Amino acid sequence: MGAWGPAIFSDDTACDIRSDYRELLEDGIDDAEATRRVIAEYQHLGDDEAHVLWLALAAAQSALGRLDDSVRSEALRVIDGDIGLELWAEAGAKELASRKAALTKLRATLTGPQKSPTKVRRPWSHVTDLSPGDVLAYTLPDGKRALFRVATLDAQRVGTAPILRRLDWRKTSLPSGRKLAKLKPLPETRPMDDKPSVSFRVARHRKKDEDWSDVGFAVVERVTPPAEDANFAARTYTTWRALRTSLDNGWRA
Repeated sequence: MGAWGPAIFSDDTACDIRSDYRELLEDGIDDAEATRRVIAEYQHLGDDEAHVLWLALAAAQSALGRLDDSVRSEALRVIDGDIGLELWAEAGAKELASRKAALTKLRATLTGPQKSPTKVRRPWSHVTDLSPGDVLAYTLPDGKRALFRVATLDAQRVGTAPILRRLDWRKTSLPSGRKLAKLKPLPETRPMDDKPSVSFRVARHRKKDEDWSDVGFAVVERVTPPAEDANFAARTYTTWRALRTSLDNGWRA
């Protein structure tokens, strides 16, 4: 059971169901089709988890004012039939009581007056204007330059962000074009080494978040990235401001 608490959405599968349903609505799929697709997607759930589909979907729909009658009926069948409580009973009386309380609260929500449908908009997403092979420079407080190469772009539903590799350069001047093209990235550290990462997925999550040029990075060259960069995965996810702060605070690779 991928649950970490008694609440309806203190469960990995329940959270996935809610996210999938909402994303379909954000993409402009109508209520009935979104419901059909989610049910079809989670038909594979085993007997010990099938009830989660109806509880999570009903709760997600109700929260958005879009509760489907058939989904409500299935959720009430689960609640009134004490379906899925076996694992909670094994966890102890306290855990079982907490789960029953969460189900009682959900039942009241599902059988009570429903809110008007909430308009669901697709979240803002940012697509970077950087390209693989772009080399960015940042001037450190001591005047030395930190160089980063855009290895590849990582396109996700929430936006497309560059993956950077820090290059082996610690001078105040910039290397010539030919030398810059031959610069090697610093070797990635391992989490157990307790050293700063040298690769980053740097993204803007909100419109007000700064982009690379807003925080002092500049594109100084575009080189042909090595083949290995195409499938490179960053160790650290961050923002441009956070990366700048790390550099300004004395981080040295």
